[in-house]
Amino acid sequence: MSDQQPKSKKHFHYLTAAVFVAVAAYFILVPSKKSGDTTVTPPAITVSEEPAQEDLPPQPDAQTQEVTKDDIVVETKSLSMPTSGEQEVAPAPVVEEKTAYDPSIAAMMAPRIVGSNDAPIKVTEYSSLTCGHCGAFLKDEFQKIKEAYIDTGKVQFTFKEYPLNEPAVIASQVLRCMPEDKFVGFQDLLFEQQESWAYVPDFQDKLIQYAKLAGMGEDTVKACIANVELKKAIIGDMQTANEKFKIASTPTFVVNGGEKIIVGHQPFSFFQESFDALLAGKSAPEPEKAAE
Repeated sequence: MSDQQPKSKKHFHYLTAAVFVAVAAYFILVPSKKSGDTTVTPPAITVSEEPAQEDLPPQPDAQTQEVTKDDIVVETKSLSMPTSGEQEVAPAPVVEEKTAYDPSIAAMMAPRIVGSNDAPIKVTEYSSLTCGHCGAFLKDEFQKIKEAYIDTGKVQFTFKEYPLNEPAVIASQVLRCMPEDKFVGFQDLLFEQQESWAYVPDFQDKLIQYAKLAGMGEDTVKACIANVELKKAIIGDMQTANEKFKIASTPTFVVNGGEKIIVGHQPFSFFQESFDALLAGKSAPEPEKAAE
């Protein structure tokens, strides 16, 4: 949280997104109970601590630590994350999308898409703005994918936030407040400047500065950060993704609604092989090993 000391980027690698969802739902989605308030209990999320069926190196036991926010003490766990480049997903029950928002919130939460609606391959990327691997993917792989597949009408890309900590949640709120035509550019800026804001105590001040540079007024930025309904919508969207696709780390790429799920910052060559196989009607390959 903002009261914590800055952390190494490594602390954000393959975090337990499902656990964070449960924690976030506890103290973000559920308002503090006051006179006349109604406490809404978010849907329960089952977290499996079983490792994926892969040849993983020995992992340490789960570690428990206490995170204090004001007078609330929440228990969080650090669990072993699967390192496979792909994740087999069993058929999941259909989960109703959480879209019953105020029109202004619905507009901010509308899909942010790059590429043709007629593209045969639809990819949804779930990323956290404080995730180092997500930033590396954008820098190293995304532009190559855009040139080879998106700009040629073969792949459509949809961006979704999957924030893994408080700075990422607040950054997602600011990002979603950006006009649609500035969304991708501002997302690029946040990833490019990640080292400057994501791991420092005054991250909110940094985010306000960047948003002002992008043309947003300071009062508007602060209103976005204070927008509880927007925060609920972002966390609700995250819950829906977790329920549907069992996302355990970022970035995660859901291909054609779950036909394939690619986990982690894989090299361009792997995306190339996967997309070409799907375009040819073949099974996409499995990676030889997870990205470091």
